[in-house]
Amino acid sequence: MKALAWRCRRGMRELDQLLAGFLHQRYAALDSGRQASFVRLLDFQDPDIFGFLVRGETPADEEIADIVQLILRDTDTGDVRR
Repeated sequence: MKALAWRCRRGMRELDQLLAGFLHQRYAALDSGRQASFVRLLDFQDPDIFGFLVRGETPADEEIADIVQLILRDTDTGDVRR
């Protein structure tokens, strides 16, 4: 879990909050497929992840799109998505 927490640190406050929040609040309860999708999401470059999570861009990969929707739905984002 520490390694994933480190990978959630992206250097952008918005991404850090969304990714780390989801990791701590929801990751452990996910099935193995969705956990793998979250790990794959972390392989994307920051501008892509920012586009998915903040700008509302839709990933072409359905499994990534699914995990993005879970992050946006289930993470307490506060004012991050302005």
